[in-house]
Amino acid sequence: MKNVQAFKMDQWSSYASALSVNDRRKLSSNPDLEVFDPELKLTYGSFEGSLKLRERIAEVHSSEETKLTADNVLVTPGSIMANFLILDTIYGSGDHIICQYPTFGQLYRLPEFNDVDVGLWKMDEENSWMPSIDELVTMIKPNTKAIILNNPSNPTGAVLPKELLLQVADVASKSNITILCDEVFNPLFFTEPKPPSFVTLGYTNSVVTGSLSKAFAIPGVRLGWIVTQDAELLRKVGTTRDYTTISVSQLDDSVAAFALGPAVLPGLMKRNLALCEDSISQIEDFVKRNEQRCRWIKSSGAGTAFVQVLDRDGKPVDDTAFSKKLSDEESVCVIPGGHCFGEGGGDDFKGYVRIALGDPELLRESLPLLERFIQNM
Repeated sequence: MKNVQAFKMDQWSSYASALSVNDRRKLSSNPDLEVFDPELKLTYGSFEGSLKLRERIAEVHSSEETKLTADNVLVTPGSIMANFLILDTIYGSGDHIICQYPTFGQLYRLPEFNDVDVGLWKMDEENSWMPSIDELVTMIKPNTKAIILNNPSNPTGAVLPKELLLQVADVASKSNITILCDEVFNPLFFTEPKPPSFVTLGYTNSVVTGSLSKAFAIPGVRLGWIVTQDAELLRKVGTTRDYTTISVSQLDDSVAAFALGPAVLPGLMKRNLALCEDSISQIEDFVKRNEQRCRWIKSSGAGTAFVQVLDRDGKPVDDTAFSKKLSDEESVCVIPGGHCFGEGGGDDFKGYVRIALGDPELLRESLPLLERFIQNM
């Protein structure tokens, strides 16, 4: 890669507050269930990931209509590696890709560093952060190799519904364009109906990524995955993987299989959804109390809220200066949205800050400080 720049978000994250191994055991319907076999020999382990873990990942991404299997899954050291491997496989220098925007910077910056022409498919705040299919059609070029999505969306908290996902698949199918959907916050959805994983929608030339870090609140276990029904794509990604990592840690694999198992997963997700819904309720009340100074589109999924802060004249604040001063004076940390998610030196997402939803008790302490800071500006 050439001209690699500093990653603006490498010090921030967003997930439901993490639990210890014993905490997760308490969430299990079988508290005596062992997390891993103490007799486990710590060899390299299976290249693809253990069969048990891959089966459980396949179940997470399956739908009523489409049942995935372990053969559709490749385990990686985190979703950031999963995305890296796919991106490195599906395009070459001089190709064109389209990426939903705003989103996690890796998804479009890595292609840029590899001399790929990147078109940003902007989400429309005036339409509840939904992007336009008509605009997507106009962005397709003869050399377009991929359309990159993020569902649910980081940072907006928007959820692309099934109907829109099917429209994207229809557009891609006309030119056999690969679709990569980063589903790292799946199944952290707060509204119904919940969209299915893109990989189950019938468009074979698609691939999704996920990890334990966000929806499952296990960022300390560095484990992610790739899921696709395209066997040839999975083979190519596996070949690329040969040059990075041999396998994931067997201990990480065991903890992941435990967390995603039928005895633990329901309780774990009930807990994580409840934490985020508590946080959303707090932020909703906060915005209502400060409606002259704040605005947002209520999060439908993911572990993030995207709130715009306005000055006394109703104009968006400088989000970078705002976030720095807030940290200095109140010891409250928010992510400056325009700085971390905006591109091109313009005013995209100016005044926006991203707030993590996973720790409502922390919000109970910090929102009053944020409110005081805003009112004193």
